[in-house]
Amino acid sequence: MISVKNLVKSYGHGKPAVKGVTFTIGKGEIVGLLGPNGAGKSTIMKIITGFLNPSEGEVLVDGLNTIDNPIEIKSKIGYLPEKSPMYQDMIVYEYLKFISEIRGISNEKADDAIQSMIKLVALEKVASKRISELSNGYKKRVGLASAMIHDPEILILDEPTAGLDPNQIIMFRKILRKLSEKKTIILSTHVLSEIEAMCEKVIIINNGEKVADNSIQELMKTYDKEQFIDFVVEGESLLSIEDEISQIKGAWKIEFEKKEGKNQFRFKALISEGSDFEKNLKSNSNNWKLVSSEIKKANLEEIFLKLTSQGEDNV
Repeated sequence: MISVKNLVKSYGHGKPAVKGVTFTIGKGEIVGLLGPNGAGKSTIMKIITGFLNPSEGEVLVDGLNTIDNPIEIKSKIGYLPEKSPMYQDMIVYEYLKFISEIRGISNEKADDAIQSMIKLVALEKVASKRISELSNGYKKRVGLASAMIHDPEILILDEPTAGLDPNQIIMFRKILRKLSEKKTIILSTHVLSEIEAMCEKVIIINNGEKVADNSIQELMKTYDKEQFIDFVVEGESLLSIEDEISQIKGAWKIEFEKKEGKNQFRFKALISEGSDFEKNLKSNSNNWKLVSSEIKKANLEEIFLKLTSQGEDNV
């Protein structure tokens, strides 16, 4: 369905934003495109959609090159960027009518297409309101409806739940689950729980390069020796505790997670199998005491951090 071959994208004379990335996405697959900010994800998505041309390499959609066949490829793709541009003064129904005209949908079919989208993404209550009057959640739904008005085979969604509250995120996930039954979907998000809930495989980009391309299950098997220690400490000052704990050897990343009580703090230390971190943790307390610790298998979040970490901090 989508074939990306040796993709390079440079802006000016600086380092390439994308450096020789290659991957394929099959028809009907739901793929998570992951990476830190600035990794090159959005650039890759814009090249697939035909918004940008590659500096080197090529992208094929259904065997068609994005440079030679931009109009035909755009008809196959629905793209929802992170900040979806919309005419704020337009009424929702009028805006979707406007997008249907741009997409070349005939007047006879446009009303059915619009009503179908309104029902799918639950816009019935706001169809006659101006876009400027809508909440972020409804604006995201309008953006999604406009991206799908022409019934594309492929959906490319860049941070679709960014800025939404928990209830809006739940609603948006329900919509995406419906769509996943019929569409090829590329989903880019920093919320890894969404990737685990929605996607069959992940492609991870770091510094413009591909560092992983596999099903989530296979990725977990590949990194099955990666672990983390979930531990709680007690002390007076979080800042001094953090400073001390960051010096303990044996972990390649240590993160403060949350407060557990007035003077109790939960941390997570990412380690590899055989690490001495837990032993070092138990023998290094000065201004704090260890309340509890537990070794757990790494999940997608820890593997992502491993693959995109700039360096080993504490080993």
